[in-house]
Parts: sequence; C-alpha cells; structure tokens
Amino acid sequence: MTRKPEKLSFDKSLEQLEKIVQDMENGSMPLEKMMEQFEEGMRLIASCSEKLNEVERKIEMLVKKGDKIVAEPLEADRADTESVKREA
Repeated sequence: MTRKPEKLSFDKSLEQLEKIVQDMENGSMPLEKMMEQFEEGMRLIASCSEKLNEVERKIEMLVKKGDKIVAEPLEADRADTESVKREA
C-alpha cells in the first residue's frame, strides 16, 4: 500500500523514495511491482521538488536588507547570475 506523496512531509517522502530505490536496486522485485514502485517514486520526486521550490520561494521572500524585507535569489541563483554576467 502506498500513500499519496502530497499527504506526506518532505522527510517522509524522501524516506519512502530511498526505500523504493533500495528495493529496486536489490533486483529481486517482479517487473510489474518494479513498475508500480517506479511510478510511486516519480510521484514522490515531483512532490519533493514542489516542496523544495516552495521553501526556496519563502527563503527569497524573507531575505532582509536593512529595515526592509527584500526578495533576493538564493546563493546558487546568484552564482548562476554572476557567471552569466562574466560571460557577457
């Protein structure tokens, strides 16, 4: 029985995804079961990705500049922006 990933926390989704990967890597799962697990894994990945994007948006909104709260990109986005500026 699999639970819907959107009902799980990020940590629980990640735990379930790791278990699916371990079970699939074991190689003793029938093909039909492996396909079910693959589909569940894809749903979990989408759910985790969505949750990470949501957290990233919240972090960007909470960056403070002086007395004001200003949205800024995360460090990874800033590094990407800097490399684009250098290449131009």
